[in-house]
Amino acid sequence: METRPQVHSSPATDHSVEHVFAPRVVKGVTILICTYNGANRLPETLRHVAGQQVSSDIPWEVLVVSNASQDDTLIAAPRLWAAIQCTAPLRVLDEPMPGKENALVRGFDAANYEYICIVDDDNWLYPDYVTQVMGLMGAHPEIGILGAQAEGAFEIPPPAWFERFQAVYAVGPQAAQNGPLNAPDAYLYGAGSVVRRSGWQHLRANGFAFSTSTKRGKIIVSGEDVELGDALRLAGYSLWYDERLRLRHYMYKERLTWEYLKRIGQGTASSGLTSLVYYFLHRTPDLDTAGFRRNYYRWLVWLSWQHLRQPKQLVVYLMQRHNELAPDTFDSLRMLYRLRMGLTRWKEALRIFKRVKMLQLNLQAHPAPIARL
Repeated sequence: METRPQVHSSPATDHSVEHVFAPRVVKGVTILICTYNGANRLPETLRHVAGQQVSSDIPWEVLVVSNASQDDTLIAAPRLWAAIQCTAPLRVLDEPMPGKENALVRGFDAANYEYICIVDDDNWLYPDYVTQVMGLMGAHPEIGILGAQAEGAFEIPPPAWFERFQAVYAVGPQAAQNGPLNAPDAYLYGAGSVVRRSGWQHLRANGFAFSTSTKRGKIIVSGEDVELGDALRLAGYSLWYDERLRLRHYMYKERLTWEYLKRIGQGTASSGLTSLVYYFLHRTPDLDTAGFRRNYYRWLVWLSWQHLRQPKQLVVYLMQRHNELAPDTFDSLRMLYRLRMGLTRWKEALRIFKRVKMLQLNLQAHPAPIARL
């Protein structure tokens, strides 16, 4: 097992960061399963993990992080693994602070291997997953995050509108072809994605901390997966998609409702400020505070114009509100929430920009050791 370095994270107002050299890279795969009250969902997920067809020369492990669970996940996971009799080692950690981003940090820091595969407790991996991860990540040291193709699996037949909005559920292809994603607004969903641990450690050593936080309530807020990809791109790593990396994303019936889709739509708009900040910096790396203000105001004008140029769609939304018989109302709802967010939270956007800009400056002063991987 490698010796982990001490990570020095600086506050957002401090431009000095003590650089930490990258530790020795241990090639292998860590399957990281973050779960909240997942005792009933884990059996099928772990069975698919145990079904991996992995050659003896590929080291791998399974790491389950229970995120503020109130059920018996901590007891159930090792009991299930023992019953399956898989030879790969399994560890279970307890992260008491709610929020998937906190569970990810705990798992990333505890992982023994360089390639960390994020598997949600409703993700069922194809048998060659670990082998594909090892080959693709090893062949392309520039990859910061590798994205997979998820297929839908359903407890009940999906509604008619599901295929149109499947990307909202992290289902379907993420690009037209395999390879790097270079557009300023490119992103990968977290389900089945693979994070390079040395890239994560480099971010942490230069002051990275999540701005987005997962919340489950009247709206479903997430975005930690998109933010991590954006930060790794800022450090010089690539986002990469390969359709050979496949899994099934199981949809419970509670998620296949129009109301649930509405909660996701509101949440993606709510978490969009951080993505917007990174988008501006990906397009204009030397952007300063004054330039960010100008870009932000232009974005608000553009977003307002998008509404005005589609009066029919807006009228339908105002008359029918959020109605599954008129699927366009979902796009209208999401756009309206983005506009309201932009108008009311511009001070927060500026705070996020200053924080991310400092991270960018730290990363420029301490380039990522990509060539040495």
